Amino acid sequence: MTQENSHFEPQTVAPLGEINITTGVLEAIAAKAVSEVEGVYQLHKSFQTEVGGFFGMNPDRVGARVRRDDSEIAIDVKIDLKYGYSVPEVAMKVQQKVKEQIFFMTDLVVQEVNVHVASIQTEASQAVDYLHLDETDGE
Repeated sequence: MTQENSHFEPQTVAPLGEINITTGVLEAIAAKAVSEVEGVYQLHKSFQTEVGGFFGMNPDRVGARVRRDDSEIAIDVKIDLKYGYSVPEVAMKVQQKVKEQIFFMTDLVVQEVNVHVASIQTEASQAVDYLHLDETDGE
């Protein structure tokens, strides 16, 4: 048996058009990625309320901001952290998760993800029953 080598010419396809991804889509992907990281209580809502209303910005923002300088993309997320988790560890996980998800979904490379920890949320304190001085067992 002899082996035959077949040469295949790549087919050229005419471009179909352009693909535009809005910053709102990138913000939504970033917000979803942040919410999946263990230790994050929630996205902090201050990006929605700071000065957005004054300048006519969309009040339905999702808690992440995308900045684009030339060809670089930077994302700022502001989070509320759960009590008991390491701030640097959670911040690094958030950075990694946001970069991964945006790359997997859009094929865009994010140069930096800035994580701002706005607060640390503790568990809701339960009602504590205190012994009042007028409530004594031995009368």
